[in-house]
Amino acid sequence: MTTSAPPQISRPPSLRRNIGFAIAGRGYYALTQFLVVAIAARLGSPEDVGALTLAAAIVTPLFFLATMGTRDVLTVDDLDHFKREDYVALRLLGGCLAVVLSILAAFLLYRSDGAFLLLSVTAFAFVKFFGAQASMNHAMFQRAERLDYVALSLLVRGSAGIIAFTLIFWQTRNLPAALACEALAWALSFWIVDRNLLGRLQSDVSLESALNASLRRVGKLFLWVLPVGIALWMLRASSSVPALMLERDYGLQAVGLFGALFYVHTALSMLANTLGSASAARLRRYLREGRHKDFTRLSWSLVKYAALFGALSTALAWVFGAQLLTLLFGAEYADRNLFTIIVFASSITLAASPLVTAVTAAQAFRWRIVISGSSLLAACLVALLLIPVYGTFGAAWTFVLSSVAYLGSTLIACRRIAAISQKAA
Repeated sequence: MTTSAPPQISRPPSLRRNIGFAIAGRGYYALTQFLVVAIAARLGSPEDVGALTLAAAIVTPLFFLATMGTRDVLTVDDLDHFKREDYVALRLLGGCLAVVLSILAAFLLYRSDGAFLLLSVTAFAFVKFFGAQASMNHAMFQRAERLDYVALSLLVRGSAGIIAFTLIFWQTRNLPAALACEALAWALSFWIVDRNLLGRLQSDVSLESALNASLRRVGKLFLWVLPVGIALWMLRASSSVPALMLERDYGLQAVGLFGALFYVHTALSMLANTLGSASAARLRRYLREGRHKDFTRLSWSLVKYAALFGALSTALAWVFGAQLLTLLFGAEYADRNLFTIIVFASSITLAASPLVTAVTAAQAFRWRIVISGSSLLAACLVALLLIPVYGTFGAAWTFVLSSVAYLGSTLIACRRIAAISQKAA
């Protein structure tokens, strides 16, 4: 009687190829998510785009808080205290909690506005739920430095989602129904594609094993990653402040006009985060092996690439912004000046993104709270001053100044962490 040999795990691609796979996968995924907004604008109304923007402003920060950055932490965890099952269990519990909190927040804030907003928020929450579970799979791919698997997962999920959303919205002009079908498409992608890829890495975690994870260990994991969850919530909340303030002072249509342009930040962030996705595991390995010079050299190299990408994006927004916005959303959205300000602000956060990855790789999670807290505080203060007077331009400059605070506090954090590391060495 013979026994089958265990599956062979192929050698991971080089860092350069991984970055290429990450850019291709996240770039395509960012395009599909940008097209969701474009289709809502083209086939629907500014109110549809406004509802989509508000749904994102409510739901996304809650998911960042409830899922506590477990994807980022798992990528850099040495797994000497926790298991993969603990991360999946915490992510699942956090996702369920975020769905409940999203529905509750929508009911409390917009119950007098009818069912449209409430249903849009609910459907968008389920889109984010399945996306959150898939991102835990991506953390396992990133640990193995298999960004080609991440790219394949994003390719399938992005394609399935945009096809489902487009078909339903085209037929019905019903935003909640289209979002619900997008969520279903994401769920199917999770079960069919991601689990097969995890099996190749021998990293698949069954639902049963996640539900049977040690509650004590999951509780300890919760306390360890909580600072990252708080930091991510504050960071996303700082991006939500302009939309929420605009809705209060100018209504849903203004939110839609601003939100369509602001979504470029989400798309650019997805592309910039490819650098962190591809390098986080390697940065952690450099620290674990005491290779601090390699750690510093790689971190600042990534910053230079991110800053160059941001500067190029700002220049393109200034030169071709009006034409691009008219093509994607229609003439009523084609405000080149507003678009350029938003892209400029986004480029500032892009430059900080690799340094935040370095902070995470150093497991200095409390510094993440300082970084994101400064951005949220700046956003709240500036929004109160500018948005009631200047409307959408006030919202754009709110984003600029909160991004400056984000970059400045990140540089301070990196300097402090470097000083502590030198003393320890």
